[in-house]
Amino acid sequence: MNKYIWEEVKRIIIKKKIWIVIVIMITIGFGLISILKTNTLEVQIQKYKALLVNQKMGRDKANSELKKAEFSRDIVSTQKEIKDKEKQLNEIKSYDRSKLDQRIQKLKKKNNPENEYKLLQLKYEKKYNIGKSELIPKGMYSAMEILTYFIPVFFLLILIVFLSDIVSGDYSPNTIKNLVTKPISRKKIIVSKFAASMILNIGMLIASTLIFILEAGIHLGFSDYRLPFDVGARYVFDSSLTLSPITSQMKYVSGSRSIIPLWSAIIELLLIAIIVSAAIISIILLISVFCRNSLVSSLVSFILIGGTAVWYLFGFAGRYVVSAKYGAFVKFLPIPYIVDVMGVLSGDISVQLTSTINVFSVLMVCLAWTSIMLFLSSYVFGKRDFD
Repeated sequence: MNKYIWEEVKRIIIKKKIWIVIVIMITIGFGLISILKTNTLEVQIQKYKALLVNQKMGRDKANSELKKAEFSRDIVSTQKEIKDKEKQLNEIKSYDRSKLDQRIQKLKKKNNPENEYKLLQLKYEKKYNIGKSELIPKGMYSAMEILTYFIPVFFLLILIVFLSDIVSGDYSPNTIKNLVTKPISRKKIIVSKFAASMILNIGMLIASTLIFILEAGIHLGFSDYRLPFDVGARYVFDSSLTLSPITSQMKYVSGSRSIIPLWSAIIELLLIAIIVSAAIISIILLISVFCRNSLVSSLVSFILIGGTAVWYLFGFAGRYVVSAKYGAFVKFLPIPYIVDVMGVLSGDISVQLTSTINVFSVLMVCLAWTSIMLFLSSYVFGKRDFD
């Protein structure tokens, strides 16, 4: 079957060669524009403060309680960003590697759960002998940020453009008849198309990541590749917490967070994106099997997948009252995990969906979707009459 997989890969590349060039140009351009907009921590703080003033003015002028609640939620988020950025800047300026042991012992004696993250960070800095320059966000951090915007916005569109006609494009009489007369079962044809799609998918993700890293690294430097990055936070539902438009009822589980080097976080982010995109590709494949017309297949894929992504991004994410009602159902969809792939990595997706979610649960959801969609695709394709 390997022969047919690589034949399918070559066929897609030849068929989509113009789109491949366009995608490469868009990727390079998106990376360059994003990098040129990158600001120092000082400038970022000033911009957030200006944004905070505008948000407060918007809240004061809002003519409904819903609008006021939305502005209040955004204000809380902006205030947190300002506080975190100022804290990060102060820590970089006052960083002294020779005093790490002293600071670690001091925090341990306080035995305050609120110091957990800081203690983890100090232990990480001691373990890896981190220098002051390595704590300043530069090229690698910028590449990570670009990826978190690129994947939900452009990557989903790329998948739809490249793969929505992977089967429907073969429904012209001669093409499909030649395909089904090959010495391979119809089930293996579907599996081959899925495998070829995954190869292209992984290639696009890795290529995009390398482009962003090179662009950002050349412009800003690579010295932050060991920048501490926190991942894997766990949250549990706590009914005693107040539910409001700006507060969630998800409580952080002490000791669940870990800190890893930035380069390792980028690799984990890619692996999560690959896992989730497998489920999305299987959905596109099923749509393509059902639709005999390439244009119809593309439109249906765009409406279902793109529409769900937009709905989650603008109508669901960050709205804690809505997530408390529907999060238990939405967590079984793969789309939110590609839209908020960073939230999956950090663990904050649990807060967004008011459910305890980790990488393993995301893997199970995506595996279930992939298996079901491939089964249905194989079944429908196997029953179809091409005479």
